[in-house]
Amino acid sequence: MRRLAFVLLPLLLAGCGTSDDTVEDLADRIESDLKAADGVSAVVVEHKSDLDYRQRLTVTATARDEAAADEALEIVKRDYWTGTGRRVEFTVRFSGPSGTALRKSDVQFELGDVVEMERKYGPRSEAGELDPGR
Repeated sequence: MRRLAFVLLPLLLAGCGTSDDTVEDLADRIESDLKAADGVSAVVVEHKSDLDYRQRLTVTATARDEAAADEALEIVKRDYWTGTGRRVEFTVRFSGPSGTALRKSDVQFELGDVVEMERKYGPRSEAGELDPGR
């Protein structure tokens, strides 16, 4: 019985992992693209996942002004649309150099956004889709 427990425990623990490499890659891509953007600095992108496989990214950065914050938000949307087919929940916060909030939003894509996103950025990435209905 003990042998069975020693064999099953690592398998159970491995099954509890919720890491999704495509979402981690997406976080790296967003961070890199925002750091390269004109007027954006102090970029931090954090990835968290839940036991139910919900993926979350928190994006924070300093933007020179509202126009730079708008462009940075478009970078986040573009990278998400073309970077993974996984459903990801975003919290995005851009503040100005003095610390004033320029943009704070939870980025969620609605069914109506599909046409607009495809028009702007091309077809949706299918990379990493674990549950197409989510």
